[in-house]
Amino acid sequence: MPPFETASQYFDLITDNIANQGYVIVPGFLPDDFIHALRDEALALHEAGRLKRATVGKAENNQLDNKVRGDLIHWLEHTQASPVQREFSTVMETLRESLNRHLFLGLFELENHFAIYPPGAIYNKHLDQFRGNEERQVTCILYLNKGWKAKYGGQLRLYLDGKEPEPYIDTVPLGGTLVAFLSGRFWHEVLPASQPRISLTGWFRKRGPSLP
Repeated sequence: MPPFETASQYFDLITDNIANQGYVIVPGFLPDDFIHALRDEALALHEAGRLKRATVGKAENNQLDNKVRGDLIHWLEHTQASPVQREFSTVMETLRESLNRHLFLGLFELENHFAIYPPGAIYNKHLDQFRGNEERQVTCILYLNKGWKAKYGGQLRLYLDGKEPEPYIDTVPLGGTLVAFLSGRFWHEVLPASQPRISLTGWFRKRGPSLP
């Protein structure tokens, strides 16, 4: 089944779950061959030295801190998108329209990057909204891992009650699984894995305050 047809059957489920509980986990959101194509692009960029150590904090005060965050990332540029990236953008644009139509979130774009976590790398508990900046509204994480087993680790731990340690939900990063949640509501972390862990991570954003 083509990627859009596979994904489109889940749009109502995603919208309803975001509305009712603030998060959703969708195994098999996109077909295996499409996931493998995205994974191959991430690995090719990594081999070419195009992925860089992720930083912590706002753009004007970015810091490298391996104890907080250890992933390597490459931001996708829409003007330089490959065919498979453009097809992914088409899927996510339709999802954006669905979220806006039903939830009135005012989402206007998706920013996203490939992320590769080397074995042992983590990302400590955090929110995807910076203090005083609510542009990021909905986080979307698409896993690109091939043949992932639960024993490898690398789960996404989503905390359901603010910073409280419980309750939480762990999601194994199986290729094709999409996790989406309200960026300003759910604290989350990435647990260490014994294998390289690959994802395409993005945020639906609303426009910031207009400058005078």
